[in-house]
Amino acid sequence: MKPKIRIIACADNFHFIQDLIPALSDEFDIKALPEGSVAAGAGWKDFASSDLLWLEWADGKSWTFLGICSRSPNLKNTKVLLRLHRYELFTPRTLHLISELPQEYIDRIDKLVFVSKAVQEIGIKTFPWMKDSVVVPNLIDHTKFPFTDRERGFNIMMLGRMSYVKNLPLALSMFQELCKIDSRYRLHIVGEISEPELLYYLDNFLIKTTTTNIRCHGKIDNDKLPKFMEGMHYLLCASVFESQGMGILEAMCCGLKPVVFDFPGAENMFPAYWRWINSDMLEYIVDGQDYNPIDYHNWAVNNYSIEKNIHLYKNLINGVLHEKTSEERIQTNLL
Repeated sequence: MKPKIRIIACADNFHFIQDLIPALSDEFDIKALPEGSVAAGAGWKDFASSDLLWLEWADGKSWTFLGICSRSPNLKNTKVLLRLHRYELFTPRTLHLISELPQEYIDRIDKLVFVSKAVQEIGIKTFPWMKDSVVVPNLIDHTKFPFTDRERGFNIMMLGRMSYVKNLPLALSMFQELCKIDSRYRLHIVGEISEPELLYYLDNFLIKTTTTNIRCHGKIDNDKLPKFMEGMHYLLCASVFESQGMGILEAMCCGLKPVVFDFPGAENMFPAYWRWINSDMLEYIVDGQDYNPIDYHNWAVNNYSIEKNIHLYKNLINGVLHEKTSEERIQTNLL
C-alpha cells in the first residue's frame, strides 16, 4: 500500500506544488485537500488517516492544522512536513505568528523545508530553531514551456507581478543604457504593475526619456505565455530578491537567455556569466556573449525540471516517513 500524503495550503494556494502531485503519485497516495474539506465526516477521516501531512506555506490555517496534529491522539503517528517560502519571512504579520508559535507546535514539525539556501539562512538567523531544516528547490513542468530555437534578437522580457521587489526602476535605467549601444532593443513588461507608484514612475520615465521601445502587455495567461515567448530573446530579472525565480526558469525552458540581477542568493542558483550588478555586466551578457538557446533550455531542465529532479522530493518524503515521530524524539531527549 502506498504511503498516504495529504497537502493543506494556506488560502488553498497550491501554485508551487500542483505539478509535483501527479509526478509523486506513482509512489505515494498523494492529494491536495482544500481547507474547507477537512471537517467532520469523510473529509476528516481522509485527513486523519494520512501518514504524512504536508503544510504548504507557513501561514494562516497551516498553524491551525499544526495545532490539531499536536493535540489529537488520532494524529500522533502522522508525520508533518512544513514548507516555508520567501514571503513568510518578509511579512510582519507572518513573522509575528511564527515568533508566537508554542514550543509544542515547533516540536510537532518533523521536517521544515525551504526552497532556497538564501531564504533558509534568513530563517535560521531570525528563528534559530529553523536550523533543523533542509533546502529542496521548486521544480517546474518544462513540457508546459516548450523549447523554440531562435537567432539572437532584440526583444527583452520582464515577467511577473511588478511589485517593488521586481525593481522596475532599475530595469528601466539599465535598459536605457543598453539602448545606447543599439536602439533596436525592445523591453516587454509582462505582468500586472501592482503598486500605483510604479505606474506613475513608468509614465514619468517614458515622458522624460521620450522612449518608444518599452511596451507593457499586462498579465498574459500561462497557457498563452509560451507562444508569446517565441518572439522574445532575453529574460531580464532586476529583482532585489527572489527565492528562486520560477519565471526565469520557465523562460529558459523556452530558450530565452537569462539576464539576472545578482540579488542575495543568486549565486546559489545561476552561474556568474548570467548575473549582473551594473550596466557594464548587463551589456556584456546581452550584447557581448554568445547566444545559445538550447544551452539555456538544457540547463533549466537538468537542474530544475520535475522530469530530471523529482527524486529530490521522493527522497525527502521517504526520509520523513522513516524518521522517528515527534513524540518519539521528545521521549528520546528525555532519556
